[in-house]
Amino acid sequence: MALRCKRCGSEERVKNGFMKGLQRYRCKACGLNFTDTPPRGMPLRIKLTAVLLHVSGLSMNRTAKPLGVSTPGVMTWIEQFAKAYARKPEPEGRAVVVEPDEMRHCLETSWARCGTV
Repeated sequence: MALRCKRCGSEERVKNGFMKGLQRYRCKACGLNFTDTPPRGMPLRIKLTAVLLHVSGLSMNRTAKPLGVSTPGVMTWIEQFAKAYARKPEPEGRAVVVEPDEMRHCLETSWARCGTV
């Protein structure tokens, strides 16, 4: 497999000096300077395994432990997967969608009782 540009995927490149002891290349198509370094982060199979384990019912902690990854990492992968593949259901009729966070416990009608007015 030939070395490809990390921005546009083109295989057309020229040598362009060295960077920290590694051969640097310049893409002929887009002009990006890049080196032949291995990809960073966890492999895709680990990320998919974590998402599938969580969707099957395991908690994020129990998903992270056997895979040897962090719980926040699992949470990030689940969020990225949901953003890319899951569709939010559209409200039907006159439904109102409310997404309160943990800081706002009171609705507008009860603010006086909560002491926020």
